[in-house]
Amino acid sequence: MPPRENDNTWVFPGPVSAQTLRDINGDFAAYEKSTQEIMRSYGGVESGVSTVELELEGNRAKEVRITDIAIRPRCREPLKAALFDNSPQGSAETVQIGYDLDRDSVFAQESKVVDGAPLPQLTGNYFASRKYTLKLGEQVTFRLSTVTRERYCEYTFRVEFIADGNVGSIDIDDQGRPFQVTALVTRSGQLDCSAYQQIHQPSERGWTRVAPSSACPR
Repeated sequence: MPPRENDNTWVFPGPVSAQTLRDINGDFAAYEKSTQEIMRSYGGVESGVSTVELELEGNRAKEVRITDIAIRPRCREPLKAALFDNSPQGSAETVQIGYDLDRDSVFAQESKVVDGAPLPQLTGNYFASRKYTLKLGEQVTFRLSTVTRERYCEYTFRVEFIADGNVGSIDIDDQGRPFQVTALVTRSGQLDCSAYQQIHQPSERGWTRVAPSSACPR
């Protein structure tokens, strides 16, 4: 999974203990890992948008035709345990393919960056007008982003293809586990910190736990 470019807000599925918070801050102080590596290693889930880079290579003598990259999500209410709030300061990342997890039917769509918006805008049906073929040794990289404003979702991808005249598929997950993304809880369009059990914000000493309130501390 590539690093997030403009947002380091994370949500944990359960409360974070004082010891775990010290361990997280210790990892940040060591400067040996990226924010993404640290937060994911402790169970943090990306908020709003999560991006996966998928590299495919042709390994057959005849061309392989990629017909779709489908998504298989399982969703429920957004996570509300421990919020690490470092809200985005810029616009959405540039992505190639996007999936709107708030739709009833989720499929690959065109992704468009909107100035000032933290999430990409998704439109159309990406694979309806595009097909990819891979010759032996040829490579292609897809940048896949999932977007949600309403839910917590676990998901995997399924690459569908035609090879030697036969239809096939390959399932893609996060090293044996599903990928994850969660929406942030909002009220009147603003992040609602009172919805979370714990609130953490960056400070000179690392992440500091603060008292939950309806207006997020700044």
